Amino acid sequence: MLETRLVTQLGRTVTRLGLGALPMGPLQRTLSVEEGARVVRAAVEGGITFIDTATLYGTYELIARGLKGWRSPVTLATKTHAKTDRALAEKHIETALKELGRETIDIMLCHCARQRFIEAEWGPTLEALLAARAKGLVRMVGMSTHTVAGVLDAVRHPEMDVIHPLINLKGMGIIDGGVEEMLAAIRQAHEAGMFVYGMKALAGGNFVPNREEALRFIFDTPEIDAVVVGMVTPLEVEWNLRFAAGRPIPADLARDTTLSSKRLSIVALACDGCGECVEHCENDALSVVEGKATVDHERCILCGYCAPHCQRLAIRMV
Repeated sequence: MLETRLVTQLGRTVTRLGLGALPMGPLQRTLSVEEGARVVRAAVEGGITFIDTATLYGTYELIARGLKGWRSPVTLATKTHAKTDRALAEKHIETALKELGRETIDIMLCHCARQRFIEAEWGPTLEALLAARAKGLVRMVGMSTHTVAGVLDAVRHPEMDVIHPLINLKGMGIIDGGVEEMLAAIRQAHEAGMFVYGMKALAGGNFVPNREEALRFIFDTPEIDAVVVGMVTPLEVEWNLRFAAGRPIPADLARDTTLSSKRLSIVALACDGCGECVEHCENDALSVVEGKATVDHERCILCGYCAPHCQRLAIRMV
């Protein structure tokens, strides 16, 4: 059985292992609707009751198709990137409701906020989310963040229900601190009664070779209520389900879900073209073209040496 946590505001539990939809969409693997739906269906049939997505991910149709006809409760979290623009945030809420086929969105987040949350860019967006919550269109509101400061800022605002921080065993991708600083901030959020669910436990796929250690670190941290893990095949779903439930993992399944099925991917929206990854690529597989890092897959050997040098966590193994 998968471990669960009660989400008081929703009046139901969610599995601590959640499905992260980002890698399925056009920002990374670009699965077809049918392929993505199979991944979603495998997840819920295996017992996962929590799915995370975002307006930017372009995965609503995949999720809706995968959940078609499914009768058991599945908690959905999504995000809006409409900072400074209340009208656009309202449109994102409307689109999510329509395309996911829901009367309410369980969790709606401000996407990748950093710090000075209300005082700076995200005030109008939060206003839209709070208004939607008051109308019953959204059940819980919050923010996702790659920064310690962002978590602490959310804690200072009692109207926030949810925090979705970047956290992994090496702190890879945390912009303004390390593992201990982020864990301390997460503890504050937990003590404030916020629902805390982590992201990037595998650092965008870079920890796949050590995934058991990486995931155990998250599951052994009690203040983290759940973690969403990107999965792009039913085999990956099966591996994660077995690990989270403490069930044996056959050797052939472990082989089928290792780096042999992965590729290096650059998330263009996150990449700022700094060139640090190029400097640390031993195989001349990376270059900067028109302000963005690009990969020569013929040269790339998936060593992952470039990834720790990307401060924006734009380099993924998917």
